[in-house]
Amino acid sequence: MVHFSVRCPNADYLGFEATSDGIIETARKAEELGFDAVFVNDHVIVDGSPQSATWRNTYDPFIALSFIAARTTRILVGTSVLVMPCRNPVATAKMLATLDQMSGGRLIAGVGVGWNEAEFNALGVPFHERGARTTEYLRVWQACWAPGEVSFAGNFVAFANMHISPKPRQQPYPPIWIGGSSKAALRRAAEFAQAWQPTQTPVADLVERQAYLRGACDHIGRRDVPVTRMSFRIDFSDITGHAVPSGAERRTGEGTPMQIAADLRRYRKETGLDAFQINFNGCHSLDQLLASMDLFVREVKPLVA
Repeated sequence: MVHFSVRCPNADYLGFEATSDGIIETARKAEELGFDAVFVNDHVIVDGSPQSATWRNTYDPFIALSFIAARTTRILVGTSVLVMPCRNPVATAKMLATLDQMSGGRLIAGVGVGWNEAEFNALGVPFHERGARTTEYLRVWQACWAPGEVSFAGNFVAFANMHISPKPRQQPYPPIWIGGSSKAALRRAAEFAQAWQPTQTPVADLVERQAYLRGACDHIGRRDVPVTRMSFRIDFSDITGHAVPSGAERRTGEGTPMQIAADLRRYRKETGLDAFQINFNGCHSLDQLLASMDLFVREVKPLVA
């Protein structure tokens, strides 16, 4: 069985303005269509660079997920990904545990180290420490989510004999997904993650990174290698109007439903993937996004599952 999740438009990265109604409507549509999970992204504050342009209007992930969880019943909800080192890990652990409780145990905690140095500077977090902080903060989460009294002693966080509740509904805690494709991210996934979530990656490179992840798991004695759940960009040319010009090379994930299904089947065959986060990046309106979701479930999913 192949699992498909989708990202809600809680930022302007799809090419149209993110709105509260659009976030909720997308989540409800995803549940109606049978997607396994919906995700929101994260940025707190960004600079004026072109790379940051699509993230200047980003709805807070915790509040957005609270509303999504309240307006849905079955679908899993999560962050993809939370810029983990930008936030106090104890406060974040509390918010995530509360979300997991109030959603009925539907939370997925997807995390990454971040990339926007200006954002780190604005929040008073040293950019060069983001990897080390992410690793330590994951251990802080695990401590906060464990039963009973809590103590922790690290390079960035330390406390002793404290109490923090509620604990998550899911035990021992919500599934952790690790984003990123660097060797450090893969080692972090081997230590902490139930799933490794790279961005869309060429097949040969993905196979190489999966091999590194297996080796990292072997090195620490872990037998259950995290599942790979790759983000996959889709651009339906008959909805978005981005038809491939005659003679031009078609990008993976671009074109007709049959072409996109063939791309997904190739990843399935050559990398063993059975889980994809579908990002409908070619859309320029909420109507296009909802239509693309519907078309995917009707004409692509049956050819891949």
